[in-house]
Amino acid sequence: MAIQTNLSCRTDWLAEADLDTLALWCTYHPGQTPYDRFLAKTRELAERGARFSVGIVGFPEHLAHARRLRADLPEGVYLWVNAAEGRDYTDAEAALWTELDPLFPFSRHPHKSAGLPCRTGESVISVDGDGTVRRCHFVRAELGNLYDGSYRAALRPRTCPLAVCDCHIGYVHLETLPLYDVFAGGVLERVPAAEPRVHTATAAGVQAPGPLVR
Repeated sequence: MAIQTNLSCRTDWLAEADLDTLALWCTYHPGQTPYDRFLAKTRELAERGARFSVGIVGFPEHLAHARRLRADLPEGVYLWVNAAEGRDYTDAEAALWTELDPLFPFSRHPHKSAGLPCRTGESVISVDGDGTVRRCHFVRAELGNLYDGSYRAALRPRTCPLAVCDCHIGYVHLETLPLYDVFAGGVLERVPAAEPRVHTATAAGVQAPGPLVR
């Protein structure tokens, strides 16, 4: 199970959690949570042995915050950067973010996804609080309900019905991208299986990986 959080909540409950099955996706929003408190929480998570990643949205005004985070985070914690929605990054701007997150090129452009095979609706589902099951958070068609099991009959291989997919929780499941290998064992919590490599990404797909950068 993976939980998305800004770490403004208590984390002492983790002492009673099964850390073999629980992980956290932690987003830092400058101005929403005090920096020192957020950083202290990440250090607590590391001390507890929790699996987690930390991220930030790639607004220009967040660059200094992201650099500070990269320098201060516990060793081995992956810092991811989400491209700001609707922002067209120049190559120079993208390079600055890629220095911090070698996987930023996957986020830089929306991925053309129409008609491409996707794991959602087969081995991945999205569930609302009332149990309504959809193949994906971004595809509103219902497959059934979790609690009565009616969704099970609808599970099958599917292609994406949308023109583009521009969010990690969506495009990570595209079979045409290598992200299940990149995040093997940590897809939901966004924890790479190994040291991230720089990738050259385009809106249509991802080219071969480049050299290691850290």
